[in-house]
Amino acid sequence: MLLDEYKGLIEQLLPAYDSEDFNDLFQHLTNDLNGPTRLQVKMELNRLMAPCRQPVDLRGKVSGECRPYELHGMTHWLDDVAMNVYRRRIKAYGDQFRVGVYESLMTTRNNFRVMRQQQPEPQQAVEPEAPQVEDAPPFSAELLRFGYHLNRSEQRIQISTPVVLSLPYSQEVNGISADISPSGARFRVSSAFRYVEGQMVTAYFPELAKQLKDERLMQGMNYRVLGVTPHDNESFTWLRLVLVAPNDAIKDAIEASRQQAANRSRRNYEDKIIQTRARGYEHCFLKHTSSIPLFFAGTELKYCLLTEHNRHVWEHWHDERNQSVINHLLSEERIRTLGKAGMSQCSTLIYSFTHQHEGKSYFYSAALPEMRVEERQLFWHIGAARDSWRVIRLSLYPISQDDRNQLQEIAPELLDTLSTLTHIGVLQDLTNRAGQNDYRLTEKPALPSKQLQVFRHPRNPVAATRAVYFDPKPQRSESRFLFKTPVALEVPATPEQEGGTLVGHTIDISTRGLNLRLDEPLMAKRGDQLKVTFDELLQMAKEAPLRRIPYQVIRLSPDCRNVQLTAGRGEDAARSEHFLRRLIKHNEARLPVSEEIMPAGPLLLAMHQMLLTRLNCLPYFCEKVENQVKVRAIGANKPLPTLGKLLQQSGDEKQLSLAPIFQHRVKQLLSETMRPIAVTQPYVHELYLAILPQPGQTPRVISKLFSDFQTGESRRQFARQAREQGHFLAVRITAVPLLDPTTALIAQELAELSRVAMHRARSLEIEFTSLMGFGEFYDITDEVLLRLGL
Repeated sequence: MLLDEYKGLIEQLLPAYDSEDFNDLFQHLTNDLNGPTRLQVKMELNRLMAPCRQPVDLRGKVSGECRPYELHGMTHWLDDVAMNVYRRRIKAYGDQFRVGVYESLMTTRNNFRVMRQQQPEPQQAVEPEAPQVEDAPPFSAELLRFGYHLNRSEQRIQISTPVVLSLPYSQEVNGISADISPSGARFRVSSAFRYVEGQMVTAYFPELAKQLKDERLMQGMNYRVLGVTPHDNESFTWLRLVLVAPNDAIKDAIEASRQQAANRSRRNYEDKIIQTRARGYEHCFLKHTSSIPLFFAGTELKYCLLTEHNRHVWEHWHDERNQSVINHLLSEERIRTLGKAGMSQCSTLIYSFTHQHEGKSYFYSAALPEMRVEERQLFWHIGAARDSWRVIRLSLYPISQDDRNQLQEIAPELLDTLSTLTHIGVLQDLTNRAGQNDYRLTEKPALPSKQLQVFRHPRNPVAATRAVYFDPKPQRSESRFLFKTPVALEVPATPEQEGGTLVGHTIDISTRGLNLRLDEPLMAKRGDQLKVTFDELLQMAKEAPLRRIPYQVIRLSPDCRNVQLTAGRGEDAARSEHFLRRLIKHNEARLPVSEEIMPAGPLLLAMHQMLLTRLNCLPYFCEKVENQVKVRAIGANKPLPTLGKLLQQSGDEKQLSLAPIFQHRVKQLLSETMRPIAVTQPYVHELYLAILPQPGQTPRVISKLFSDFQTGESRRQFARQAREQGHFLAVRITAVPLLDPTTALIAQELAELSRVAMHRARSLEIEFTSLMGFGEFYDITDEVLLRLGL
């Protein structure tokens, strides 16, 4: 720095700073300096001689024992070296505690930071060996607790005052309070001691008791530790505590401090910030999960929650009419079996495939308890040979009274609707296309194929389930208008029916779509091409391109008389679309709009809350740091599942280590799968883990991808040896790129937070938008072992 050259001059001027002839002395000693330099020296003098009200606390920062000293109306924690520096330097500052004295005490020669800066760099740092590309990214990720939100019911005030904590085994810790409320507190304490969640401690406030002359603050208040969070400085730790019993002394102290420092105290919105951050990650998970959340009333499926990446699973369970038949997959008998009273969770594997016959789709599905061994092997041999083969896991959780109490707080106006719900389900697609041949490794049983007819779904009734998008935003690409006019539908001849013309009328109309009601049933299926003529409109405009317009079938009603169409392709379709756009725009004021029914925000929030406390996967979130993809955070419920415990053993309490999964596979599992390209289905990998215990050490983990094995027999051998020597774990890894991580609901929360803490809201927004990838870990050990015959 430029001022380093003038340290001697500054030291010469410090003792004369408060004298009357200081300006004359300053001019005399700086006569040979130019104007800008003289100004810098003067500004540095003013800074060093400014009064300081910050106490010095060297505990954990210096190599030496610190003791409390009452100096200049404050309690300082200094060691012998710092005390000698103080006695030597205080005269130069006019016997007053100023910024220069504070800085001198914070930078003594035995300060850990100073000693670390003075250490020479190791020799190998001159020419470091080039690391492997995939070993460079760190594999630690923050652990986020999903479904658990801090709800602060009282105001906290920021008070920085010394506090003495009495720990078990007669240990005493000195700390500083950060904020205090009538029922809780947050303290900064030394990290040299061990703190455990749930631990009981006793707190004393000596400085506050002296200031307020209230001896009750020295009688001890019992707190319970709620959380332990690392500090930016490794020497300290943050403790979040709750007061065990109400205490009038702390209430009076808070009120007195608030009155004394009304202008300087500011409200603490840390709970709101923590809650908004957690919900931001939760909404990102809900937006991109490939599982389908389900909500049941008894054995009846009421709601399905759709996301951007589970639509392909939902659409698979639609027949050739595009009618949902998922109600037969989730039959009353299956739900009744899984949802027995007294069970906190139950899940089963379901195998399915479809069969096409005479232009109709027939679904077959069978759960594990519903088949004998021979039937299961026959089902596998016939189904796994088809492209429609699916392996599904259905998990069911009962809705408890505690859930209903929370729902009453979140959405009291919807309590009647939500009170009818009894169970929450999660439908996961575990299909591995590359592994379908594993189901055919055993010999085909000598059973006739007609044995599987008992597993065929009926075609009717279709599902009455309401599929709602997880975020309250419009899903239609254009407005629909209620308009009734006669139409003629020209149907081409097919093997199922003769060609001809059907008549009917429109229900609603848009630029590119039609919703028709026909006088006679239409024998067609999704994707068929038809031609529509608007008879009545042609009488008004005979030259209009409204004759034999090509359309494509989107959906047929079960009675085949209601049909929804979308515009086809070609020159005729383009001309008619242009004409209809002008016609609708010209008559827009007279055409009533067919309103899109969107789910209410409180209903979605209630569904989200129930889902997020029942995770059966580990969602992970990725960001790019220095052009390399890194996992930033992992969401989980407590207690952690098996995979979460393994990752925690490799890391620490707050950071999970993902080295067993991603080490040497960053490019394959992260970089390639999270390129910013819009995808509808996630990228999927299967990973097999052999967990080998080591006495007194972290277990050794051997991991292999599905593609690392040449045959199904080699996979079976790996799993068998892993079970003999330790544990076997199979993980399904999904990954999708994030193009827009935020949602409408989280945008509302950020807007509310910005009113009280603009910079923190902006910081959270930047954190969310910097996420560039998302994925999920599913534990599929049971399915893989069954598939491999183990």
